[in-house]
Amino acid sequence: MMLPEKLTENTNGYFSLKTAAEFGITRWQLQELLHNGEIQKVSYGLYALKNVIPDELFITQLLSPRAIFSHESALFFNGYSDQVPFRYTISVPHGYISKNLSEQYDVRHVAKESAEEGIKIIKSELGNDLRVYSIERTLCELLHKPSDLDKERFIPAIQKYLRSKNKDILILMHFAKMFRVEKRLLPYLEAIQ
Repeated sequence: MMLPEKLTENTNGYFSLKTAAEFGITRWQLQELLHNGEIQKVSYGLYALKNVIPDELFITQLLSPRAIFSHESALFFNGYSDQVPFRYTISVPHGYISKNLSEQYDVRHVAKESAEEGIKIIKSELGNDLRVYSIERTLCELLHKPSDLDKERFIPAIQKYLRSKNKDILILMHFAKMFRVEKRLLPYLEAIQ
């Protein structure tokens, strides 16, 4: 049996049981494809073509589309930390429930109104699109809860950002206002000038 090309064209070789059903592929046919080694099961209800290397971070976002990489994980993905997170942090809107996320990730809840603000797409090591908060949002989000702030990561990150030719102080201040951290951010801004 040949799989329709459109089944995986926007998902880099991944597809869900639901999507397969929409293309008229039955569970029995999927089992046959699995048995013949033409596809692989990468998670509950999620499959990939046989040549796809499973990308756990991308799979997480396929299974939990509202999950966004944030905090120290976003520092890493944005290139402002060279420390690979021991445990990745994701943010989801308040009230969003996704099974098993907290077993694998540090899950943070954010206001529904602002959950989609400041998202950018960054390629994973395997070339898949990951939804990650921007560096401006990340820096302000980290300042929001001083008790959780890892200064050994934060200070070099904000210094690098403020020296960067790509810095956007207006966007940074927008997020500082959103997270109510303008006063905490000010000393860092003054130190660079």
